Amino acid sequence: MKDFPIPVVAWGPGSQPLDDDFDYVPMPRVEPLARPLVPEDAAAEDRTAAADVVAQLIESMDRQREGGDNPRFSLKAMAPGALRALNESLGQGEVSVIVQSLRGASAWRVQETAFAGVWRVLREDARGQRLDDLLEAGDMPSIVKDAAGRANGACLDAARLPEGVMNARPVVEELRYHARTYTRGSPAHVVNLSLLPFGPADHMGLDSLLGEGPVAILSRGFGNCRITSTQATNIWRVRFYNTMNTVILDTIEVVDIPEAARAAQEDLEDSRQRLAELLEWMREPA
Repeated sequence: MKDFPIPVVAWGPGSQPLDDDFDYVPMPRVEPLARPLVPEDAAAEDRTAAADVVAQLIESMDRQREGGDNPRFSLKAMAPGALRALNESLGQGEVSVIVQSLRGASAWRVQETAFAGVWRVLREDARGQRLDDLLEAGDMPSIVKDAAGRANGACLDAARLPEGVMNARPVVEELRYHARTYTRGSPAHVVNLSLLPFGPADHMGLDSLLGEGPVAILSRGFGNCRITSTQATNIWRVRFYNTMNTVILDTIEVVDIPEAARAAQEDLEDSRQRLAELLEWMREPA
């Protein structure tokens, strides 16, 4: 069996879960990066079923127009052996997401595959039974976009900041203006808090005003990057860490989805080509 041509990214120091004083929502687990590998012990019918799903995905990606709905397929009815063959063939990539659901419902877990812009989207009940199991292609899964778009509970009023806040007030006014004027697809407006004379009271006051959103993202494509939505529409906390668990860049972005988490159009085009190579590999005689 020929080797599958895909870059291998090491999993080691700097890819482990990080703890700091700023995170309030649960972050995704760090999943090991895994290269695509068609299991040699998979039954022929399971390999065929997995290959058929990849073929359907490729066809849907070919028909997709930029800005249109993401191609998505339910995998709930897939046989366990075929699902294992598909998951191992797609591997695991750099971006993991947790989306908290409303009214106490089970959270969604999202894992990018080794093909940028191709995602596994899963929701389970308390017993570990699958409620939803999707394969989706796009810059970011629909469930993430929908959850972030529902955030509208924050009141960006600098007068609501607590006493002791010194330098957060102009930042609140800046965020308020750009959030109000932002249009989907526009470049992000970034406020670099690392360059500002922010004390603990400023950080705490700003965090309390923005609130906690339903989306938490861990991205290793730009180093160790944690991204959390807020209760303000189109406002995200984006923080980068070094391998010593130190924040090296602390920003707030006004954007629909931060660039550090989303797959670019070029990524999707590259993944489409590599999926075709994967399909050829999957259909080789075992």
